[in-house]
Amino acid sequence: MRQPFKPSNKIVHSNLKPFNSVRNMTTTTKVYKDLKRIIDLATDKVDGKVFENLSKYRVVDEMPSGHPLMEDVIRDYLFGDKYIGGENILVSARIGDLYGDPTYNRVEEINYNNCVKQIINVGGFSFFAADSLSAFLRPTGEVATTKGNHRITMRYLIDQDPNARVIIGLKLHNKEASIEQMVIAEARDHTFDCSYRTNQKGDDKFKSNYYAEEGWAIKLYNDCAQFSIGIAGTNVDAEFDLPRYSYLTRAQKDVGTVFTSKFLQAFTSKKCSKTVGGNIIIAGSSFCKYFQKIISEVDNEFNVDSFAEMLEFYFHKWGPLMNSIGEPSINVTQEMITDAAAWNNPPGQEPGICRLVMLYNTYCARQKYILKGHANTVIPFKSDAKKNAWNKFLDTCHPYIRPSMYNVATTKFF
Repeated sequence: MRQPFKPSNKIVHSNLKPFNSVRNMTTTTKVYKDLKRIIDLATDKVDGKVFENLSKYRVVDEMPSGHPLMEDVIRDYLFGDKYIGGENILVSARIGDLYGDPTYNRVEEINYNNCVKQIINVGGFSFFAADSLSAFLRPTGEVATTKGNHRITMRYLIDQDPNARVIIGLKLHNKEASIEQMVIAEARDHTFDCSYRTNQKGDDKFKSNYYAEEGWAIKLYNDCAQFSIGIAGTNVDAEFDLPRYSYLTRAQKDVGTVFTSKFLQAFTSKKCSKTVGGNIIIAGSSFCKYFQKIISEVDNEFNVDSFAEMLEFYFHKWGPLMNSIGEPSINVTQEMITDAAAWNNPPGQEPGICRLVMLYNTYCARQKYILKGHANTVIPFKSDAKKNAWNKFLDTCHPYIRPSMYNVATTKFF
Protein backbone atom coordinates (compact mmCIF):
# COMPACT_ATOMS: atom_id res chain seq x y z
CA MET A 1 0.00 0.00 0.00
CA ARG A 2 1.32 3.41 -1.00
CA GLN A 3 2.32 5.46 2.04
CA PRO A 4 1.10 9.03 2.53
CA PHE A 5 3.49 11.72 1.37
CA LYS A 6 5.37 13.29 4.27
CA PRO A 7 6.00 17.02 4.65
CA SER A 8 9.52 18.42 4.65
CA ASN A 9 9.27 19.64 8.27
CA LYS A 10 11.04 22.88 7.53
CA ILE A 11 10.27 26.41 8.56
CA VAL A 12 11.11 28.70 5.67
CA HIS A 13 12.02 32.35 6.05
CA SER A 14 11.48 34.43 2.93
CA ASN A 15 12.78 37.93 2.36
CA LEU A 16 10.27 39.52 0.05
CA LYS A 17 10.71 42.35 -2.41
CA PRO A 18 9.57 45.84 -1.43
CA PHE A 19 5.82 46.20 -1.20
CA ASN A 20 4.03 48.29 -3.81
CA SER A 21 0.98 50.60 -3.59
CA VAL A 22 -0.34 50.29 -0.04
CA ARG A 23 2.88 48.67 1.16
CA ASN A 24 5.15 51.15 2.84
CA MET A 25 7.86 48.94 4.32
CA THR A 26 11.01 48.23 2.35
CA THR A 27 11.27 44.61 3.40
CA THR A 28 9.40 42.10 5.50
CA THR A 29 9.97 38.55 6.63
CA LYS A 30 7.32 35.88 6.51
CA VAL A 31 7.62 32.65 8.45
CA TYR A 32 6.20 29.50 6.89
CA LYS A 33 5.29 26.79 9.37
CA ASP A 34 5.38 22.99 9.22
CA LEU A 35 2.44 21.22 7.61
CA LYS A 36 0.29 19.20 10.02
CA ARG A 37 -1.43 15.95 9.09
CA ILE A 38 -5.07 16.51 9.93
CA ILE A 39 -5.87 13.03 11.19
CA ASP A 40 -2.80 13.04 13.47
CA LEU A 41 -4.12 16.15 15.18
CA ALA A 42 -7.45 14.41 15.77
CA THR A 43 -5.73 11.34 17.16
CA ASP A 44 -3.75 13.47 19.59
CA LYS A 45 -6.57 15.78 20.69
CA VAL A 46 -9.76 13.69 20.71
CA ASP A 47 -10.43 11.57 23.78
CA GLY A 48 -10.58 7.81 23.28
CA LYS A 49 -14.09 7.69 24.73
CA VAL A 50 -15.28 10.04 21.99
CA PHE A 51 -13.90 7.70 19.33
CA GLU A 52 -15.62 4.82 21.09
CA ASN A 53 -18.96 6.64 21.26
CA LEU A 54 -18.78 7.52 17.56
CA SER A 55 -17.95 3.98 16.47
CA LYS A 56 -21.68 3.22 16.02
CA TYR A 57 -21.97 5.85 13.28
CA ARG A 58 -21.27 5.12 9.63
CA VAL A 59 -21.21 6.85 6.26
CA VAL A 60 -24.87 7.54 5.46
CA ASP A 61 -24.68 7.84 1.68
CA GLU A 62 -22.59 6.87 -1.33
CA MET A 63 -19.38 8.62 -2.18
CA PRO A 64 -19.46 10.08 -5.71
CA SER A 65 -17.65 7.74 -8.11
CA GLY A 66 -15.70 8.11 -11.31
CA HIS A 67 -12.97 10.40 -10.02
CA PRO A 68 -9.24 9.64 -10.31
CA LEU A 69 -7.34 8.64 -7.19
CA MET A 70 -5.35 11.51 -5.75
CA GLU A 71 -2.25 9.38 -5.31
CA ASP A 72 -2.27 8.62 -9.05
CA VAL A 73 -2.53 12.31 -9.88
CA ILE A 74 0.35 13.05 -7.51
CA ARG A 75 2.49 10.36 -9.16
CA ASP A 76 1.81 11.67 -12.66
CA TYR A 77 2.48 15.25 -11.51
CA LEU A 78 5.79 14.38 -9.85
CA PHE A 79 7.20 11.85 -12.29
CA GLY A 80 5.47 12.38 -15.61
CA ASP A 81 4.61 15.08 -18.09
CA LYS A 82 0.83 14.70 -17.91
CA TYR A 83 0.49 17.70 -15.62
CA ILE A 84 2.54 20.91 -15.70
CA GLY A 85 0.77 22.82 -12.92
CA GLY A 86 -2.26 25.05 -12.95
CA GLU A 87 -4.76 22.23 -13.40
CA ASN A 88 -7.78 21.78 -11.14
CA ILE A 89 -8.86 18.17 -10.81
CA LEU A 90 -11.66 16.60 -8.78
CA VAL A 91 -10.08 13.57 -7.10
CA SER A 92 -10.78 10.83 -4.58
CA ALA A 93 -8.33 11.48 -1.75
CA ARG A 94 -7.23 9.37 1.19
CA ILE A 95 -7.68 11.44 4.32
CA GLY A 96 -4.30 10.25 5.60
CA ASP A 97 -2.65 12.12 2.72
CA LEU A 98 -4.15 15.48 3.64
CA TYR A 99 -2.34 18.19 5.56
CA GLY A 100 -3.05 21.70 6.80
CA ASP A 101 -0.70 24.66 6.83
CA PRO A 102 -0.91 26.56 10.16
CA THR A 103 0.83 29.51 8.50
CA TYR A 104 -2.60 30.73 7.36
CA ASN A 105 -4.96 27.90 8.29
CA ARG A 106 -6.54 27.13 11.68
CA VAL A 107 -5.70 23.45 11.36
CA GLU A 108 -4.40 23.35 14.95
CA GLU A 109 -7.63 24.91 16.23
CA ILE A 110 -10.19 22.50 14.80
CA ASN A 111 -13.37 22.52 16.86
CA TYR A 112 -13.73 18.82 17.59
CA ASN A 113 -16.91 19.35 19.58
CA ASN A 114 -18.54 20.82 16.48
CA CYS A 115 -17.37 17.82 14.47
CA VAL A 116 -19.00 15.44 16.94
CA LYS A 117 -22.25 17.45 16.94
CA GLN A 118 -22.40 17.39 13.15
CA ILE A 119 -21.91 13.62 13.08
CA ILE A 120 -24.66 13.11 15.64
CA ASN A 121 -27.04 15.52 13.88
CA VAL A 122 -26.52 13.90 10.48
CA GLY A 123 -26.43 10.37 11.90
CA GLY A 124 -22.94 9.75 10.56
CA PHE A 125 -20.83 11.24 7.77
CA SER A 126 -22.62 12.49 4.67
CA PHE A 127 -20.81 13.00 1.36
CA PHE A 128 -23.83 14.93 0.13
CA ALA A 129 -23.66 17.37 3.05
CA ALA A 130 -19.86 17.62 2.92
CA ASP A 131 -19.70 18.28 -0.82
CA SER A 132 -16.19 18.62 -2.29
CA LEU A 133 -13.24 20.00 -0.36
CA SER A 134 -10.35 22.10 -1.63
CA ALA A 135 -6.61 21.49 -1.56
CA PHE A 136 -3.39 22.35 -3.37
CA LEU A 137 -0.69 19.94 -4.54
CA ARG A 138 2.78 21.31 -3.97
CA PRO A 139 5.84 20.37 -6.08
CA THR A 140 7.13 18.33 -3.12
CA GLY A 141 4.10 16.02 -3.30
CA GLU A 142 2.52 17.50 -0.19
CA VAL A 143 -1.21 18.25 -0.28
CA ALA A 144 -2.24 21.36 1.66
CA THR A 145 -5.95 21.47 2.42
CA THR A 146 -7.48 24.94 2.23
CA LYS A 147 -11.13 24.06 2.83
CA GLY A 148 -12.34 21.04 4.73
CA ASN A 149 -10.36 20.60 7.97
CA HIS A 150 -13.53 19.81 9.89
CA ARG A 151 -14.99 17.53 7.22
CA ILE A 152 -11.79 15.50 6.97
CA THR A 153 -11.79 15.21 10.75
CA MET A 154 -15.43 14.07 10.75
CA ARG A 155 -14.66 11.40 8.19
CA TYR A 156 -11.79 10.16 10.36
CA LEU A 157 -13.82 10.19 13.60
CA ILE A 158 -16.24 7.66 12.13
CA ASP A 159 -13.83 4.73 11.83
CA GLN A 160 -10.29 6.09 12.32
CA ASP A 161 -9.20 4.79 8.92
CA PRO A 162 -6.48 6.88 7.20
CA ASN A 163 -7.40 5.18 3.92
CA ALA A 164 -10.98 6.46 4.04
CA ARG A 165 -11.66 8.83 1.17
CA VAL A 166 -13.24 12.20 0.48
CA ILE A 167 -13.77 14.15 -2.72
CA ILE A 168 -11.38 17.07 -3.14
CA GLY A 169 -10.90 19.73 -5.76
CA LEU A 170 -7.12 19.42 -6.16
CA LYS A 171 -5.37 22.46 -7.59
CA LEU A 172 -1.88 21.80 -8.91
CA HIS A 173 0.73 24.43 -8.20
CA ASN A 174 3.16 25.42 -10.92
CA LYS A 175 6.18 23.16 -10.48
CA GLU A 176 8.49 26.18 -10.28
CA ALA A 177 6.37 28.02 -7.69
CA SER A 178 8.14 29.41 -4.64
CA ILE A 179 6.84 28.79 -1.12
CA GLU A 180 5.71 32.43 -1.05
CA GLN A 181 3.68 32.05 -4.26
CA MET A 182 2.11 28.80 -3.07
CA VAL A 183 1.07 30.19 0.30
CA ILE A 184 -0.44 33.30 -1.33
CA ALA A 185 -2.60 31.16 -3.64
CA GLU A 186 -3.60 28.77 -0.85
CA ALA A 187 -4.36 31.52 1.66
CA ARG A 188 -6.61 33.30 -0.83
CA ASP A 189 -8.56 30.11 -1.40
CA HIS A 190 -8.74 29.54 2.35
CA THR A 191 -10.39 32.90 3.00
CA PHE A 192 -13.50 31.94 1.02
CA ASP A 193 -16.48 30.61 3.01
CA CYS A 194 -17.43 26.96 2.77
CA SER A 195 -19.86 24.46 4.32
CA TYR A 196 -19.19 23.07 7.82
CA ARG A 197 -16.70 25.84 8.48
CA THR A 198 -16.43 27.41 11.94
CA ASN A 199 -16.43 31.22 11.81
CA GLN A 200 -12.95 32.70 11.87
CA LYS A 201 -11.76 34.61 14.89
CA GLY A 202 -10.23 38.03 14.33
CA ASP A 203 -6.62 36.86 14.50
CA ASP A 204 -7.30 33.94 12.15
CA LYS A 205 -9.04 36.21 9.67
CA PHE A 206 -6.13 38.65 9.67
CA LYS A 207 -3.51 35.94 9.35
CA SER A 208 -5.13 34.21 6.39
CA ASN A 209 -5.77 37.53 4.63
CA TYR A 210 -2.23 38.72 5.29
CA TYR A 211 -0.68 35.62 3.77
CA ALA A 212 -3.14 35.94 0.88
CA GLU A 213 -1.71 39.46 0.43
CA GLU A 214 -5.10 41.12 0.64
CA GLY A 215 -4.63 44.88 0.47
CA TRP A 216 -6.37 45.79 3.73
CA ALA A 217 -4.33 43.25 5.72
CA ILE A 218 -1.01 44.32 4.19
CA LYS A 219 -1.82 47.97 4.91
CA LEU A 220 -2.72 47.23 8.52
CA TYR A 221 0.41 45.12 8.92
CA ASN A 222 2.53 48.04 7.72
CA ASP A 223 0.62 50.57 9.81
CA CYS A 224 1.49 48.51 12.89
CA ALA A 225 5.01 47.46 11.86
CA GLN A 226 6.28 51.04 11.90
CA PHE A 227 5.68 50.94 15.66
CA SER A 228 7.02 47.37 16.00
CA ILE A 229 3.49 46.07 16.61
CA GLY A 230 2.48 42.65 15.32
CA ILE A 231 -0.89 40.99 14.73
CA ALA A 232 -1.56 37.25 15.04
CA GLY A 233 2.13 36.38 14.97
CA THR A 234 2.62 37.63 11.40
CA ASN A 235 5.47 40.01 12.33
CA VAL A 236 8.16 37.88 13.97
CA ASP A 237 10.29 40.94 14.74
CA ALA A 238 7.52 42.88 16.51
CA GLU A 239 8.13 44.01 20.07
CA PHE A 240 4.44 44.61 20.82
CA ASP A 241 1.25 42.69 20.14
CA LEU A 242 -2.17 43.95 19.02
CA PRO A 243 -4.74 41.26 19.93
CA ARG A 244 -7.84 43.15 18.71
CA TYR A 245 -6.94 44.81 15.44
CA SER A 246 -10.54 45.85 14.69
CA TYR A 247 -10.23 48.57 17.34
CA LEU A 248 -7.31 50.10 15.45
CA THR A 249 -9.12 50.03 12.12
CA ARG A 250 -12.15 51.64 13.79
CA ALA A 251 -9.98 54.33 15.37
CA GLN A 252 -8.26 55.01 12.06
CA LYS A 253 -11.65 55.46 10.41
CA ASP A 254 -13.46 57.39 13.15
CA VAL A 255 -10.65 59.33 14.80
CA GLY A 256 -8.06 59.56 12.01
CA THR A 257 -4.71 57.95 11.21
CA VAL A 258 -2.83 61.10 12.27
CA PHE A 259 -4.08 60.66 15.83
CA THR A 260 -3.83 56.88 15.99
CA SER A 261 -0.23 57.19 14.83
CA LYS A 262 0.54 59.87 17.43
CA PHE A 263 -0.87 57.69 20.17
CA LEU A 264 0.86 54.49 19.04
CA GLN A 265 4.18 56.32 18.66
CA ALA A 266 3.94 57.59 22.23
CA PHE A 267 2.65 54.32 23.72
CA THR A 268 5.28 52.12 22.07
CA SER A 269 8.25 54.50 22.29
CA LYS A 270 7.74 54.65 26.05
CA LYS A 271 7.12 50.89 26.20
CA CYS A 272 3.92 51.28 28.20
CA SER A 273 2.88 47.65 27.69
CA LYS A 274 3.82 44.69 25.51
CA THR A 275 0.14 44.34 24.63
CA VAL A 276 -1.56 47.27 22.95
CA GLY A 277 -5.21 47.02 24.01
CA GLY A 278 -8.05 48.05 21.77
CA ASN A 279 -9.71 50.33 24.31
CA ILE A 280 -6.55 52.31 25.01
CA ILE A 281 -6.15 52.91 21.27
CA ILE A 282 -9.65 54.41 21.11
CA ALA A 283 -9.18 56.49 24.25
CA GLY A 284 -5.63 57.62 23.52
CA SER A 285 -6.22 58.48 19.86
CA SER A 286 -9.39 60.38 20.73
CA PHE A 287 -7.60 62.31 23.47
CA CYS A 288 -4.91 63.32 20.98
CA LYS A 289 -7.60 64.50 18.56
CA TYR A 290 -9.83 66.45 20.95
CA PHE A 291 -6.97 68.19 22.70
CA GLN A 292 -4.46 68.40 19.86
CA LYS A 293 -4.18 72.21 19.98
CA ILE A 294 -3.43 72.30 23.71
CA ILE A 295 -0.90 69.45 23.46
CA SER A 296 0.82 71.25 20.59
CA GLU A 297 0.95 74.51 22.52
CA VAL A 298 2.54 72.82 25.53
CA ASP A 299 5.09 71.01 23.35
CA ASN A 300 6.07 74.17 21.50
CA GLU A 301 6.17 76.37 24.61
CA PHE A 302 8.36 74.01 26.65
CA ASN A 303 10.13 72.05 23.88
CA VAL A 304 8.82 68.69 25.06
CA ASP A 305 6.74 65.75 23.89
CA SER A 306 4.26 66.18 26.72
CA PHE A 307 1.84 63.37 25.88
CA ALA A 308 4.53 60.71 25.52
CA GLU A 309 6.35 61.92 28.62
CA MET A 310 3.10 61.88 30.58
CA LEU A 311 2.55 58.23 29.61
CA GLU A 312 6.11 57.34 30.59
CA PHE A 313 5.73 59.02 33.99
CA TYR A 314 2.51 57.26 34.98
CA PHE A 315 3.24 53.87 33.40
CA HIS A 316 6.81 53.56 34.73
CA LYS A 317 7.73 56.16 37.35
CA TRP A 318 4.65 56.84 39.45
CA GLY A 319 4.71 53.67 41.56
CA PRO A 320 8.43 53.80 42.46
CA LEU A 321 8.20 57.53 43.19
CA MET A 322 5.30 57.12 45.63
CA ASN A 323 6.89 54.10 47.29
CA SER A 324 10.12 56.05 47.79
CA ILE A 325 8.28 58.62 49.94
CA GLY A 326 6.42 56.02 51.96
CA GLU A 327 3.13 56.04 50.06
CA PRO A 328 2.54 52.51 48.71
CA SER A 329 1.33 52.69 45.13
CA ILE A 330 1.60 51.03 41.74
CA ASN A 331 2.08 52.30 38.23
CA VAL A 332 -0.93 53.20 36.14
CA THR A 333 -2.04 50.57 33.61
CA GLN A 334 -4.10 50.82 30.45
CA GLU A 335 -6.82 48.77 32.13
CA MET A 336 -7.15 51.37 34.88
CA ILE A 337 -7.54 54.12 32.31
CA THR A 338 -10.11 52.34 30.16
CA ASP A 339 -12.28 50.67 32.81
CA ALA A 340 -15.77 51.74 31.74
CA ALA A 341 -17.98 49.00 33.14
CA ALA A 342 -19.95 51.55 35.19
CA TRP A 343 -21.06 53.18 31.93
CA ASN A 344 -21.70 49.89 30.10
CA ASN A 345 -18.46 50.20 28.10
CA PRO A 346 -19.37 52.93 25.59
CA PRO A 347 -17.65 52.38 22.20
CA GLY A 348 -16.19 55.89 22.21
CA GLN A 349 -14.25 55.19 25.43
CA GLU A 350 -15.28 58.57 26.88
CA PRO A 351 -14.36 57.60 30.49
CA GLY A 352 -10.88 56.64 29.27
CA ILE A 353 -10.53 59.98 27.50
CA CYS A 354 -11.51 61.78 30.71
CA ARG A 355 -8.96 59.84 32.76
CA LEU A 356 -6.28 60.86 30.27
CA VAL A 357 -7.41 64.46 30.76
CA MET A 358 -6.93 64.01 34.49
CA LEU A 359 -3.47 62.47 34.01
CA TYR A 360 -2.38 65.14 31.53
CA ASN A 361 -3.54 68.05 33.66
CA THR A 362 -1.90 66.62 36.75
CA TYR A 363 1.35 65.89 34.94
CA CYS A 364 1.54 69.35 33.36
CA ALA A 365 0.89 70.97 36.75
CA ARG A 366 3.65 68.85 38.27
CA GLN A 367 6.06 69.90 35.50
CA LYS A 368 4.89 73.54 35.74
CA TYR A 369 3.73 73.53 32.12
CA ILE A 370 1.43 76.55 32.34
CA LEU A 371 -0.23 78.18 29.35
CA LYS A 372 -1.30 81.81 29.26
CA GLY A 373 -5.04 82.11 29.92
CA HIS A 374 -5.24 78.61 31.43
CA ALA A 375 -5.34 79.56 35.09
CA ASN A 376 -6.13 76.30 36.87
CA THR A 377 -5.44 73.43 34.45
CA VAL A 378 -3.71 73.23 31.10
CA ILE A 379 -6.91 71.71 29.74
CA PRO A 380 -9.48 74.19 31.10
CA PHE A 381 -13.01 73.13 31.95
CA LYS A 382 -14.72 76.53 31.94
CA SER A 383 -14.43 79.25 29.30
CA ASP A 384 -15.98 80.33 26.02
CA ALA A 385 -17.66 77.21 24.62
CA LYS A 386 -16.64 78.08 21.07
CA LYS A 387 -12.96 77.93 21.99
CA ASN A 388 -13.05 75.32 24.72
CA ALA A 389 -11.82 71.86 23.72
CA TRP A 390 -13.35 70.26 26.81
CA ASN A 391 -16.84 71.53 25.99
CA LYS A 392 -16.48 70.39 22.39
CA PHE A 393 -15.57 66.94 23.66
CA LEU A 394 -18.57 66.90 26.01
CA ASP A 395 -20.86 67.70 23.10
CA THR A 396 -19.85 64.39 21.51
CA CYS A 397 -20.67 62.33 24.61
CA HIS A 398 -23.92 60.42 24.91
CA PRO A 399 -26.41 62.30 27.12
CA TYR A 400 -26.53 59.32 29.47
CA ILE A 401 -22.85 59.58 30.42
CA ARG A 402 -22.19 63.30 29.82
CA PRO A 403 -23.11 64.54 33.35
CA SER A 404 -20.53 62.30 35.03
CA MET A 405 -17.56 63.01 32.78
CA TYR A 406 -16.37 66.13 34.64
CA ASN A 407 -16.02 64.13 37.86
CA VAL A 408 -14.05 61.44 36.01
CA ALA A 409 -11.71 64.05 34.52
CA THR A 410 -11.00 65.63 37.89
CA THR A 411 -10.85 62.62 40.20
CA LYS A 412 -7.79 60.49 40.92
CA PHE A 413 -8.48 56.87 39.93
CA PHE A 414 -5.24 55.10 40.86
